[in-house]
Amino acid sequence: MKEFYRVGIIKFGKFRLSSGMESPYYIDLRRLYSFPDLAFKVINELVAIIDTPYDAVVGVATAGIPLAAYIAFTKKIPMGYVRVERKCHGLKSKVEGIAEGRKVLVVDDVATTGQSLLLSAKTLKSLGAEVVAAAAIVDREQGAEGTLASAGIKLYSLIRVTEMFKVLLEEGLISKEIYDEVIKYTKKSKYEGFK
Repeated sequence: MKEFYRVGIIKFGKFRLSSGMESPYYIDLRRLYSFPDLAFKVINELVAIIDTPYDAVVGVATAGIPLAAYIAFTKKIPMGYVRVERKCHGLKSKVEGIAEGRKVLVVDDVATTGQSLLLSAKTLKSLGAEVVAAAAIVDREQGAEGTLASAGIKLYSLIRVTEMFKVLLEEGLISKEIYDEVIKYTKKSKYEGFK
C-alpha cells in the first residue's frame, strides 16, 4: 500500500466524505487507473481473495465503474453499473448492463458505511439479480462490513485502513502524529457506529 501513498492516492487533511462525515484522510482511488500496472496488480489481488462464485460484476457509480470494468475484463464476465439516480431520458435505466438472473458481485472502490453498496444491492435484487457478495479495494472500517452483513452480504476488501496506515508508519512514510490521528478517528467512528 506504500504505492498508494507514492502515487497520491492517500491524502491527509480535512475532507468531507459522500457519507457526510469529515475525515482526516482521503483515499482517491480514481487515480489508481492512471497507473495501469498498479491497477492490474491491485485488481488481481482483490479478485484472488473473493471465494464466492459470481458470473457478473456491477459497479456503484461512479467510482465503482472502472473497478467493475477491470474485474470483468480480468474474469471475462459481464459488467454493469448502478446509477445513483434513474436516468430521465432514453430507457430511464437505473442499472446499466445485464444483471437479472446472474450471480452478481457488487463493487465500489472504497467502503465506508456500506450504504451505497447496500442500496445498489437492493436495486439489483429488485431487478432479479442474486447479489452474492460485495467488494471494495479499501475498507475504511466505519461500518460497511456490519451494514452489509446485516443484509446477508459478505464484504471482501483488499485492505483495511488500520492495516494500510500501519504499513505507512512502519515504512516511515507518515509520522506517528498522523498515524495516531487516523487510528483515533477510525476507532471513534467504530465506537459511534456510523451507518
